[in-house]
Amino acid sequence: MSLKTRGSAAVDKAQRRLALLKSINGNLDLGHGLSIEAYTRLIDNTRATLEAYNTLLSNLDESRKTITEMEETLSELSERMLTGVATVYGRNSMEYSKAGGSTRKRSTSQKSISQVPSVVAVLTTQPTQTTTNGKGSLSNV
Repeated sequence: MSLKTRGSAAVDKAQRRLALLKSINGNLDLGHGLSIEAYTRLIDNTRATLEAYNTLLSNLDESRKTITEMEETLSELSERMLTGVATVYGRNSMEYSKAGGSTRKRSTSQKSISQVPSVVAVLTTQPTQTTTNGKGSLSNV
């Protein structure tokens, strides 16, 4: 997600106001610090600060992308290092555990299987047999 740079409605409005004030008098000075010169200076300083802010945002966004790429590369190398230790020493070794790998003990015994009763209940009634009576229909015997 890139950071949004910004403009300034206040700077835009002040720039237009400055042009209007200059139409009255290019050296207008209303006293108490209200002069074309002071107004122009503040507009320019605000614009410069806004440009510096937007430049910082751009640099920050670039730095964030660089850090993200570096973290991905570092994570991949970390995984490869652990896999290398597993290849050389084995996944059940002390060295693998020291490198941060988790050893899973493999169970040598089988899980017990639920016992099925060996005696199967026998049906007490026998199903009725059906035969054909020669006419193509079924009947009970």
